[in-house]
Amino acid sequence: MDAYATQSGCSLEAGSRTAPAYRPAIAALVAAVIAGAIQSFWIPLDADISWMITVCERVLSGDRLYVDILEVNPPASVWLYMPLVWLAKAIGARPEAVIAGTFIAGGLASVMATLRLASRLDNGPEPFWFSAALAFVALVLPMALFAQREHAALLLALPTLAAMALVAEGKPLGRRESLASGLAAGLVIVIKPYFLLAILAPALWAARRRRSLMPIVPAAVAGAAVLACYGFALLAFESAYFDRLPLLAETYGRAHAMLWKVLVGPSIFPAICLAFAILLRAQRIPALAAVWGLGSAGFVISGIAQAKNYPNHWLPGAALALAAVFVLLVSPGIAPARRRWIGASLAVLATYEMYTWVIIPDPAVAAAVVRVAPPSPSIIALSPELTTGHPLTRNIGGHWVGSSAGLYTAAAARFVGLDHPVALKAYRDDIRSFANDVDRHSPDVVLVNVPSKRLLMREPIIARAMSGYRPAAKVKDTEIWVRRSRVP
Repeated sequence: MDAYATQSGCSLEAGSRTAPAYRPAIAALVAAVIAGAIQSFWIPLDADISWMITVCERVLSGDRLYVDILEVNPPASVWLYMPLVWLAKAIGARPEAVIAGTFIAGGLASVMATLRLASRLDNGPEPFWFSAALAFVALVLPMALFAQREHAALLLALPTLAAMALVAEGKPLGRRESLASGLAAGLVIVIKPYFLLAILAPALWAARRRRSLMPIVPAAVAGAAVLACYGFALLAFESAYFDRLPLLAETYGRAHAMLWKVLVGPSIFPAICLAFAILLRAQRIPALAAVWGLGSAGFVISGIAQAKNYPNHWLPGAALALAAVFVLLVSPGIAPARRRWIGASLAVLATYEMYTWVIIPDPAVAAAVVRVAPPSPSIIALSPELTTGHPLTRNIGGHWVGSSAGLYTAAAARFVGLDHPVALKAYRDDIRSFANDVDRHSPDVVLVNVPSKRLLMREPIIARAMSGYRPAAKVKDTEIWVRRSRVP
């Protein structure tokens, strides 16, 4: 409390003594309420998380990951949500509610941990406004990307990089703080190995400032232990993943968006933040702004390396860049007028970012399925798009019977070229898997992606599997097919 009081300039007289202690917490709680309201009443958890929940439920019911239920991402992507889906099942709650609630709690913990570390920095930001900005970045900014793997990485990275700022300033880290920051850093890399640079660059910068690697060694050892445990778990429990890895690497791994989109998408918002930082003309760059800026650059490079240009790949880089500019914005020596107009510009940018990555499922598709299908229908999708069947299936209380989320391995194989033997095998396997799922489960509904319908229906095995179905409704690019025996 004393550190907060000193930084905020608050009086320690009776009546205001406790203000610095509770005002930052109130700011964080307000953001948590807003995040809960967004998830409850406006934007539900998106297609990626809906599919991950389905994968977890299938595995908990006895299906084997990468054998009976196929996923293109490494096991960490599934394991991140598995305990939460198990908990939801154990207490009889909806997994979506448990996941959203856990990420809100995680966001609050991340904000409080970051505040605690930042309070020991030289010229640290005023606690109330810093808490409000942090809570916005951690809980409100993600919007439609809430609870994505990138969101989890962001929540872990905020306090981890704040600890590196302390190292850079020569402030001592306690044993528990070093251990916690190292464990969090290891988890960030486990979530996606691409995120290594977002941790490594700030750590090396902090070590360079200290002219020694020794201050970061305890955290590095803890992080390495996390990675070693993850590697052991992969070998012990998910050997099937390694069997599929060559196929995934040659198909999904090589599919990419157009080069200009790959370069611009992840970097555009951080680049604007960098321009704001330059325009602020700060007399000095605080260590916290530096590590968050370097972390943002690392996340941007990871988004470019993944080459998919998905909005969730933009999130951690854009969020850390906003946080870094805020730290600069409130640092001493900034001209008041410059602070005001750049602060307003930063708020507009954050609002536009949220608008950019908001994707809300079309309720008309769900309504059409409910109209033509039986209650709690079994569903599969003839589509290369994950969003064709998810989160629609869970939103209407349906049951997904496909062994994968869609035919995107087949689509990726076509992108690579079917003259490639691995790609051709992947394409045939994916097509055959869809037909086998239809034959085995006789789903009530097949959701058909119209743009890819003609190409996919040319495959004899798919045409045969679909012969028992007929189109019953159409909404934009989605046709809803039901069994011919069903009366409309």
